[in-house]
Amino acid sequence: MTELQDDSSPRIAGRRILAVTEEELQRIILDIHDGPVQKLFAALSLVNLMQSQLARTSAGDTAGLTAGLARIALLLEDSLTEIRTFLGTFRPPEFAKRDLLSVLEGLLLQYEAMSGQRVEFQVDGELPGVALPVKIALYRILQEALSNIYRHARTQEPRVHLWTEADSIWLEVSDEGVGFTPPPLSGPAATERVEHIGLRGMRDRVALVGGVFDLWSEPGKGTRIKVKVPSGY
Repeated sequence: MTELQDDSSPRIAGRRILAVTEEELQRIILDIHDGPVQKLFAALSLVNLMQSQLARTSAGDTAGLTAGLARIALLLEDSLTEIRTFLGTFRPPEFAKRDLLSVLEGLLLQYEAMSGQRVEFQVDGELPGVALPVKIALYRILQEALSNIYRHARTQEPRVHLWTEADSIWLEVSDEGVGFTPPPLSGPAATERVEHIGLRGMRDRVALVGGVFDLWSEPGKGTRIKVKVPSGY
C-alpha cells in the first residue's frame, strides 16, 4: 500500500485537476447527447414510419426492402443503446447534489441491468457527507472495479462493502473469479503498461484525495480491491 502526504501542493493541484476534468467530461457528454443521439433518434423514427407505410401497400414485392429497413432499425436501436451505455459511464445527472450512497447505488443498479449479474452490497454505519473530489474518486474506482469483474473475473456475484471508520471511508470490491498476478503499482518498478491503465487510474484517483489503495489478487483465488479515503477531505 502507498500513502500520499497530507499537506502536499501536488495533492491540492490534483484536487483541482480532478474536478476540472470531470466538468470537461460533463460538457462532452452534453454535446454527444444534443448531437448524434438526437440525430439517431430522428433516423429511427423515420425508419419506423417507412415500415408502417410499407405494411399498408400491396404494390410490388417489398419483402426485401422491408427486411432491409428492419435491419436498419435494429442497428440504430443498438447504436442508441451503446451511446446511452457510454454516457452512463460518466457522471450521472446532478452528481454534485446527490449523496455518496445514492450515487454508488445508482451505479450498482446500472451495472446489474447491463451485466445481468447480482451485486452483493453491504453498507455499515451512516455515511457522512463528502466533498465532490472524494465522491468522484469512489464512484470511478467502483466503476472500474466492476468493469474489470465483468470483463475478466468470470464470476456471477461481485461483492461491494462500504463502511466508515474514524475519519475515513472504506470501499472494498471483491470477487471469487479467476484472479491474476497484479503488476507493481508503486515504487520505481510501478507499471506504465497500457493494459494496466485501469489499475493505475484507480491508484492515482485515491492518491489525489490523500487516500490509500490496496490491490490483492492471485490466480484461481479471486481479486480484492480495498480503498481508504478521508471523509473530511
